[in-house]
Amino acid sequence: MPSLPLFDLHCDTLYECVKQNKSLTTNDLQLSFDRLSRYERFCQILAMWSDYRISENTAWQRFFDARARLDDELRKNPRVRLCTDDASLRACEADGVNAVFLAVEGGKLLGSDLSRLDELHRVGVRFLTLVWNKTCAIGGAHDTDEGLTPFGYAVVKRCHELGIVPDLSHASALMCDQVLDLCKERGKICIATHSNAKAVCDHRRNLRDDQFRRIAALGGIVGISLAPMHLTDAETCTVDDVVRHIEHYLSLGGEDTVCLGCDLDGVDCLPDGIGSVSELTKIAEKLGQNNYSDNLIQKIFYANARNFISLWLN
Repeated sequence: MPSLPLFDLHCDTLYECVKQNKSLTTNDLQLSFDRLSRYERFCQILAMWSDYRISENTAWQRFFDARARLDDELRKNPRVRLCTDDASLRACEADGVNAVFLAVEGGKLLGSDLSRLDELHRVGVRFLTLVWNKTCAIGGAHDTDEGLTPFGYAVVKRCHELGIVPDLSHASALMCDQVLDLCKERGKICIATHSNAKAVCDHRRNLRDDQFRRIAALGGIVGISLAPMHLTDAETCTVDDVVRHIEHYLSLGGEDTVCLGCDLDGVDCLPDGIGSVSELTKIAEKLGQNNYSDNLIQKIFYANARNFISLWLN
């Protein structure tokens, strides 16, 4: 098939590079700028995780350590730029330069201080995974039955005002439903950067069909994760399992919604045959073998996420 571009909605590589003192450009992790360069062009959303084992203030400081590390990495690598909106991404595309966006995974670092959200926006954050596990001031994650707190409602509303996209991955079922209700009321959007289909693999982290349809109806997008425990209950996980989740979302009318959100460097192991970001082409090859068109494969790998940026980050 033709050369592929790649737009991936979620990786934890920035966190791991800070933790292990490694370079984003060249490393032995699952993702690096060097490995991404095999694609025709790439846009990668880099997430900084708010580690649940540390305090809110420590998580806040570590984010800014990561932000400084990212600036240093991009100074050394002019072939990659930080983007914050459609205009900056269009400039990258026009100049033949690759792009990254900045995300925070887990709202714990906000504490109960809404002004911290404004500061995150000021330094370039455009995506916020509201929770990770257990509970924080925003509300409950997938391993709880808790929904949004009053502060959580305020966070989602302020995200919309600022231009930060709320991300439902890791949220409890109740929180997902509450955010979707709020978005519908306000004519706003949310996404799930790395969430698979519960109908295919019955894991609490995965989305119900109605939740996927509601995200799509709002104009949001959903990324397929490569975390084996979210792909299959079987002992062995393969590219076929990844494709099953893609095909299920397509069966729900998700041709313009389904993307990749691989969670690279956020999981210890990947499906058999995929060792790093450079081997995501095996997903495209399998889709091609299943008679999906090159146009649809390009949408899943790049265009759906790219169109979302044009519509909602402008």
